[in-house]
Amino acid sequence: MIDLPTVSAVAAACYALATVGLIAWLRRVPESKRLFCYPVVAAVGISAVTTALSLAGVGVLTVNGTALDVPSVLDDLIAYPLLWAVAALLANESRKMVGVFALVPAVQVVAFNGASVVGGVVGLVGIASVVGGHVYLTYLLFGPVWERARRLPDRQRLLHWKARNLLLFLIGMLIVFAVLGVAGVFDAYVSGVIGEYLGALIRVGFAGFLFANVDAIAAEGTAGGLLDAVNAESNRDRAGAAGGD
Repeated sequence: MIDLPTVSAVAAACYALATVGLIAWLRRVPESKRLFCYPVVAAVGISAVTTALSLAGVGVLTVNGTALDVPSVLDDLIAYPLLWAVAALLANESRKMVGVFALVPAVQVVAFNGASVVGGVVGLVGIASVVGGHVYLTYLLFGPVWERARRLPDRQRLLHWKARNLLLFLIGMLIVFAVLGVAGVFDAYVSGVIGEYLGALIRVGFAGFLFANVDAIAAEGTAGGLLDAVNAESNRDRAGAAGGD
């Protein structure tokens, strides 16, 4: 049987290789659409670093008799808000809604890790917050966000629909697994292996999916003006640099 450190080492190597591959792939993505890709590349790259830190025992603390893997927590705090924010951007959502899609998963991560460490009534509240957060995101995605997405060109609307369903399914699986793990259904080895697998599937899988379908994004006028503002600032910087020359 492969031990957990080896599993973590393989996961870190996979994240690192995926990051290199995505950066190389990014060069072939039109510049106007790269802003959708940067967050997922960052999520995969950060996971490579945090997984290696956890493997080395850096930042792994014992709190209330329970191991708290700080690099892993930070990884989740960055990765899941980034992935959900991209899903909202694909629906041409406003800055406020994109912020909501970044905030809710961050709260879920804090609530789950708090539940794991504290336990008892506080732990139950934390688990309820995780499940409730997923239900809330589901409501938004099938309600107001989908209403906005319906105004998009057909290809981008389909891309958002697929991205939405992919994240809901994969992260839903992760939540079910995590809750069962806290309940003691799995031992440490099974929890570690499944956790690494699902984490990589969500990050690398979603990144690959987005890159493979990036041509479906109609970059002009997307994200409720958020990306247009960034692109406009970038264009002004380039124009200023050209004028200075």
